[in-house]
Amino acid sequence: MTISTRMKTLIISLLITIKSFAVHYNPLDSTYYITLPTCDIVSDRVFKTSKEKADWNILKANVKRVYPYSIYVKMKLAEMDAQLAFYKTQKERSSFITKSEKELISSFESEIKKLTVTQGKILVKLIDRETNSSSYQIIKERRGIVPSMLWQGVSLMFGGNLKVKYNKESDKNIEDIVNLIELGLL
Repeated sequence: MTISTRMKTLIISLLITIKSFAVHYNPLDSTYYITLPTCDIVSDRVFKTSKEKADWNILKANVKRVYPYSIYVKMKLAEMDAQLAFYKTQKERSSFITKSEKELISSFESEIKKLTVTQGKILVKLIDRETNSSSYQIIKERRGIVPSMLWQGVSLMFGGNLKVKYNKESDKNIEDIVNLIELGLL
């Protein structure tokens, strides 16, 4: 498909979109306006070297593998926070957290154990992206400081860091891949 054909197709689809949305009239200033949804335009990525392309493809595969887990963690934490409000004593909360943790481990233990160190590092970043809390903070809030320090130590032994923060600028490639996944293009 040539560029002019693509442009024609894009213009026609935009016109169809415009017709499908209501035209609004403001009688106070006698103007018409159309409210359109946002349109994300994504181009094919251009690589300078084949190594850069290979690195991108590896990162893309890793992010696609762990992104669903970060979404699940986000939903599970929101569910836990909502349910924790109903427990009055610390003992009840502790019991609930332990039960939820066992349920989570039984659901995903075998799959999480198969992740590589690189995928684990990406998962920690994506959990921070989705929850706005580092994995270390999440463990510390729910289990206490000693378990959080223990898991941080284990993570450091394997080259990871539970305190790492997600940064949209330095993790631009991960952000681009997540955006493509959310748009349904990957």
